[in-house]
Amino acid sequence: MKIVKITENKSKQDERFFELLYDERLAEDTFWIPKDAFFEAGGINPRIHAKKQYELLLRLADSYCIEVSECSAEQISPDSYVMTRHQKTGSQSDEIYTDCYIISRYKDKLMKYDCFNEVTESVLKAAGSLGLQNDAVEFLEKMLKRGQEYYKIDDAVRPVLIYKGEDICHNVLNIFAEQFGAALMRAGQKVEYFDSQKEDVKSMTKYIGKHYRAVIGVQTYLFSLKMQNGNRYLHDEIYAPKYNFVFDHPIWMKAHMMQSPQNLSILTLDKNYREFIKQYYGRRAYLFPPAGIVPKPGEYEKKYDVSFVGTYGDFWNELLLIYKMKRNVRFLANKFLLVMRKQPDVTAEEAFHRVLKQKEIVCTKEEYLDLFYQVRRVIYCVMHYFRYHVILELLKAGIQVDVFGSSWEYCPLRRYPNLICHPDVTAEESMQIWQQSKLSLNIMSWHKSGFTERMANIMLCKSVLVTDDTAYLDDRLKDGEDLLVFRLTEIKQLPKRLKKYLNRQEERKRIALNGFKKAEKYHTWDRRAEEFLERILEEEQCGTE
Repeated sequence: MKIVKITENKSKQDERFFELLYDERLAEDTFWIPKDAFFEAGGINPRIHAKKQYELLLRLADSYCIEVSECSAEQISPDSYVMTRHQKTGSQSDEIYTDCYIISRYKDKLMKYDCFNEVTESVLKAAGSLGLQNDAVEFLEKMLKRGQEYYKIDDAVRPVLIYKGEDICHNVLNIFAEQFGAALMRAGQKVEYFDSQKEDVKSMTKYIGKHYRAVIGVQTYLFSLKMQNGNRYLHDEIYAPKYNFVFDHPIWMKAHMMQSPQNLSILTLDKNYREFIKQYYGRRAYLFPPAGIVPKPGEYEKKYDVSFVGTYGDFWNELLLIYKMKRNVRFLANKFLLVMRKQPDVTAEEAFHRVLKQKEIVCTKEEYLDLFYQVRRVIYCVMHYFRYHVILELLKAGIQVDVFGSSWEYCPLRRYPNLICHPDVTAEESMQIWQQSKLSLNIMSWHKSGFTERMANIMLCKSVLVTDDTAYLDDRLKDGEDLLVFRLTEIKQLPKRLKKYLNRQEERKRIALNGFKKAEKYHTWDRRAEEFLERILEEEQCGTE
């Protein structure tokens, strides 16, 4: 067992690099590597199939002056070091291909020390002894050209660039960016951030020509930025697979869905949104809902019967905005609202299709998107309408509901003494509230096949999640076992059911524990980080110089 130490002796850095390059046996052991250096170097490259540890140690030796010495496990702090093991993996041809990649990656260093030809001839000679010389020559030529094949390998150890700074939705988007980034780092992935609140957007030109393992936005508009000449998008000049998390219905992002680089993929929380994006915007879209955080363990007094951490949206104000629309659009919006109120189980896009059919309006895909965009506020209106009425039914039945946030200050439901209004809370304080809640309410923003971070966090806080139905739950979470589900068409029956569980402590504990186990296994940011790294490993979007 060996430990890698980073030293300040820069004069020995290249000497250590070439010692390792010429003697692969030096990499054949179990190594403890400083975490910071391991992450900074990019970790184990998942896109090479042989000599993985050898290639990693070369990257470390290229970036730092390293000293290697024997050690015992007792001398190591796992909090500061990452353990890697030499494993004989891959075929003989895989080993030759790794050598060819290494030659290309360090071509300038090899030429500086006048050993490029020597190292190349040695690799090709080894390939010839295995009957692989022609394959090796062909692959080496591809590597040296620094084309797609090279960057497919090399980009796998580059950082992930994450955009943050969108100060909307009570800073939720920034919280998502930070939580996801932290989870990626815990998984061994180096992460860089661009904060649009602190940096001038014009400074993004510094990324032109750079390669990243991936670029991630969180419902950002930065992907729509164009070059100064207006002919190309800035992100056409950044080489990486690009993803934008979109948490609202994709009709809200219409302009930016249509005016972004073609190789931009969308991550969405709802299966229906995924299909909508594919059909109407022609983009790759993946079901990738936000996740939650496992709170610190502890016992909390369940002092809230039913809690709701979310905004009160005044649907009357939304109705006023609809009233101000142009006459022909207003008629469509009113009919749209009526259909969704009467048929709350259907998606927004399906409800709008039904309106157009009833009105015998035939339109192209582009015309449909334009009309749907004009009436998009109806989605918020009906969402707030049902949020109001769900809580109204609970209050009328005498159930105490604790709500949090300044938006409830002027809510007409305050006439009920059992609506207890609390000030705004931070994300961390929200977790404490759910830990102290017997039942925690979630009312979807019309995501009919979606999953949200509120749902994940409630279950991770070992509170019983009470949510309106979503097709995402099918085969994933079971009503009465992992959570409680109600339909918007049956909200008058909800109070009776919740009263039953408020009086059955053991039943609540059982459901809360089941929900916690499912959420811990499938719906943490650490799990999402694993899923994302698996996805980008499969991506074939690789830039070229």
